[in-house]
Amino acid sequence: MKAAQLQNFRQAAIQQTDEGGGDDLPNLDEATDGPSFSDTLENAVEGVDEAQDTANEKVSAFVAGEEKDLHEVMISMNQARLQFELMNEVRSKGLQAYQKLMQTQI
Repeated sequence: MKAAQLQNFRQAAIQQTDEGGGDDLPNLDEATDGPSFSDTLENAVEGVDEAQDTANEKVSAFVAGEEKDLHEVMISMNQARLQFELMNEVRSKGLQAYQKLMQTQI
């Protein structure tokens, strides 16, 4: 949202609060359709874990001589690495946002 739009939204919210309005504002206590944020994160972490398990299985199979294609092993290892790096970046951004939120003065 642009700064001007955000400022207009804030002013409208303050005005409704001052006037005792706000009945048309969404109720944040009501459940929304779709998965929650924590469910989405949990599914993402499980996906990363599965990718790493698959890569480890392919490496073990290659070392044991069961897997013939080295490129398949390398592809699964790189997929697992990229998924882990993405998960780590999301975690870092979440922590940065939390720290910034905690530093804001009320």
